[in-house]
Amino acid sequence: MAAQKNPIPLLGPAKRRNEIVGLVVLALAIVVLPFVASPSMLGIVVFAMIFALPAIGLNLLMGLAGQVSLGQAAFFAAGAYTHAILLTRYDVPGPLAAVAGVAVAMLLALLVGVPLLRLHGHYLALATLGLGFIVMILVRENDFTGRNTGIHGFSRPEVFGVSIDNNAFFLWFVAPAVLVALALAMNLTRSRTGRALSALNDSGIAAESLGVPTFRLRLGVFVLSGGLAGLGGVYYAYHVSLVSPAVAELHLSVEFLLMAVLGGLGSVWGALIGAVIVEWLGEGLRDLIPILIPGASGEVQLVGYGLALVLVILAMPGGVHQFLDSLWKRVRSTASRGRPATAQAAPADDDLADVELSVSTPVAPGEIVLEVRGLTKRYGGVVAVDDVSFDVRAGRIIGLIGPNGAGKTTCFNMISGALTPTAGEVRLFGQSIAGKHPHIAARLGLTRTFQNLQVFTSTDVRGNVYMGRYLRGRAGFVRGILGLQGHEQRRQLADADELLRAFGLDDVPQMAAGDLPFGRQRIMEVARALASEPAVLLLDEPMAGLTGAERDRLARLLRSLRTAGLTTILVEHDVGQVLSLADEVIVLDDGVVVSHGTPEHVRHDPAVIAAYLGDTATTEPASTDTVAPEAAAPEKVTIKKEAR
Repeated sequence: MAAQKNPIPLLGPAKRRNEIVGLVVLALAIVVLPFVASPSMLGIVVFAMIFALPAIGLNLLMGLAGQVSLGQAAFFAAGAYTHAILLTRYDVPGPLAAVAGVAVAMLLALLVGVPLLRLHGHYLALATLGLGFIVMILVRENDFTGRNTGIHGFSRPEVFGVSIDNNAFFLWFVAPAVLVALALAMNLTRSRTGRALSALNDSGIAAESLGVPTFRLRLGVFVLSGGLAGLGGVYYAYHVSLVSPAVAELHLSVEFLLMAVLGGLGSVWGALIGAVIVEWLGEGLRDLIPILIPGASGEVQLVGYGLALVLVILAMPGGVHQFLDSLWKRVRSTASRGRPATAQAAPADDDLADVELSVSTPVAPGEIVLEVRGLTKRYGGVVAVDDVSFDVRAGRIIGLIGPNGAGKTTCFNMISGALTPTAGEVRLFGQSIAGKHPHIAARLGLTRTFQNLQVFTSTDVRGNVYMGRYLRGRAGFVRGILGLQGHEQRRQLADADELLRAFGLDDVPQMAAGDLPFGRQRIMEVARALASEPAVLLLDEPMAGLTGAERDRLARLLRSLRTAGLTTILVEHDVGQVLSLADEVIVLDDGVVVSHGTPEHVRHDPAVIAAYLGDTATTEPASTDTVAPEAAAPEKVTIKKEAR
């Protein structure tokens, strides 16, 4: 999908107030609109409100979970047909039939989501496209659903004895559902679950390494999206008093997709804006083109409709909402021109701030926390890692070094769960984690950083570190939707702010994470990993791109964390830093362990000298200019040790 995704800033009191004000203004506009709008415009708005419900669901699915679906019409049809069948064939009361319609749509989403969400990208889009065709054929070829004729003969509902028999009343009838859907979607977007989904969309492997369960969360938002589509189908059936196979056709799924993309992915308001635009273009051009081109046929009108959509997408690739938001920010930036810019350079090399960092470990220092036995990875005839075995004890720093291509990162990936080993076993605190998803290891207390930066670009620096607190939160899907997690979120944000101060990032908390200089992105990634309070931390070249001052800062912090009980496995090309920091060093060459022992032993091991360090390394480290002195400045960071 070429459309851009809107970034999601962390929610503050001002933003929450703005959302509430927006909902109030929308409610007032809906009340007034029937008195000022023309009948044709009122009809457009009514259909836009109905179609906004599946569009909101699709926006959550695509904008948050990053899953493209072309089968939204299938859930729309499920809700509409269930509702109509219960009304006409079983004389079920309207409210109960409506609830059943939504429930059936959600059940269908659950049943198809379990197998389909194991697919990604265009594979998922094609699979959901097939789902739409299946539902359309079933309702078209089944007597129970009325075949091509569909189901009709049911009247519009009554509310408090008032028949909803015109567009004005129906607008007021559907509006509460749309307002509630908008509010719930906003809550989900800003919630712990919503931020985890957004992080998965940015970097699935990084999010999973922080404990985010990918499949479960994506399935949850898929089911919610299907339920909103089913609710839209219920209102559609009421409005037109007819349900035919047209409600399951591909063009309707494409319309829902256009609404989400045109409005702006990741923006709840964008779904509503997109629904209004698509409906206005469809109906408005039907009236306008015959005036511009007398005698124009329906095909010409469709061409005009398509051209208008293409022009809108080209002019606003991020959607209308993002365009308006960018315009507003530009106006504010112009008004505040002349103020000093936010600092981006690294802070001065002063002592670390006096903050508390927590380390959680279930074992005493010196006990084995990680066991690696016979770890092997083959790619066809190429052996990347061959029969690697070692133990890691609590409260120690283990250095993993070797020349380029030695298999260090491959080992990391197999230990953390990002890669399934061909053979071998990995046990963390006695539990097997080999071949399991990274979030399993994260929940047991192991997290990691990455050789190639994995930054959550959809949020700011503070939001990245806040995501590291995911496992320390408890608010789930339901609490997130209902907005019942304010206290927990404030506490987690306060913890994230402490880490920002500890790592010297408190001058750029609201800067887009992708705009940070490379070295500070490295620091942010380490801070994010430590935010989860791991017992075992895997650092894959954390000092790459850092200045000398930043390296010294990180080295002092790692020593303090070791004292507090944190176990660290460090892959680093700066051999001098590894030898000065590590308690043990493991040397890989061509995927095989060639040496394992103390830094002094490894420094003088002939096998290491021959394979990696070179003849000059027999007396000095390979990188003497970056070796952090053992007598470093006293560390000011206060470290808490907590039992898991």
